[in-house]
Amino acid sequence: MRILAALVLGYYFVVGRVGGDIGAGASASPKLPTGMTTAARAELDRAVGVALDVQALSQQKPRADAPLRRVTHGGRVVFIPNGCSSVQKPYDLVVHFHGAPTAMEPAFDKSGVGGVLAILNLGIGSGAYEDAFQSPGSFKELLTRVTTVVSEMCPGASMGLDRIALSSWSAGYGAVWHIIDRQANAERIDAVLLSDGLHVGFEPDKKRERVVNSASMAAFTLFADRAVNGDKLFAITHSSIVTPYASTTETASYLLQQENIARVPLNEQGPRPNMFQTSRADRGALHVMGYAGNDKPDHCDQLHAIGDTLFPYLHARWAR
Repeated sequence: MRILAALVLGYYFVVGRVGGDIGAGASASPKLPTGMTTAARAELDRAVGVALDVQALSQQKPRADAPLRRVTHGGRVVFIPNGCSSVQKPYDLVVHFHGAPTAMEPAFDKSGVGGVLAILNLGIGSGAYEDAFQSPGSFKELLTRVTTVVSEMCPGASMGLDRIALSSWSAGYGAVWHIIDRQANAERIDAVLLSDGLHVGFEPDKKRERVVNSASMAAFTLFADRAVNGDKLFAITHSSIVTPYASTTETASYLLQQENIARVPLNEQGPRPNMFQTSRADRGALHVMGYAGNDKPDHCDQLHAIGDTLFPYLHARWAR
């Protein structure tokens, strides 16, 4: 049953509003297949962290150096790997969109990034993430909620944030897109980490040629410009999955073309048994890593490998 859920996750998280037309307005997220069993649906819920035991987790008492986690209303998770002692002064925050806490928390802890990890799972498909951050004040409100939760977990914790990073897997990029599309937000954010999830549409008159829509990529292109200069960190991984809209390979290649950066071909074992790295490209603090794999399990591998592929860049940057 766990394998079935992983396959469903891999497919249904990569589709969403993009499957229609990016930026073309609201559309419903795809429904889960009606043939799924109750057990499969429950496993899928657990995989995105929406079926956690809220009461049991929220009753943990803060201890100075012990890891703490809180599940807030709606299944959002706030995780403090180094306990309350690490949030007495303004602390670093990583906000991750779309991914099971059981995968994200160990990866974050192992990375040594420190600070606080907030995990948001808002639904199936990028539309749910885009909608949540459409309004100008939505990201600021999110930050306020996170600091409030941290202060409840750790009385006396700072209400101030130091550095902020956004990370996402699959459909979660929809939130990142709308957040960094506002200049004030982009200035506040130090790093963006995208795991196999940057999709856009094609230029309306060049769909058959699969020409990536430049307007939809504008926010990411501007952030890449800053990363090349070292002002920001922008790290991307992608599989080789082909999609009816611009794939993660095509969007990554678009960014590299805009920055005039060539890929270096590779044929190396990746961090998971079935992951094989086929290319990389680096300049300044812009990093793009390409992997083989064109099926659902390959897409899921990208999430489970985030602690080995993307978080090390953030650790190295913030450790300085």
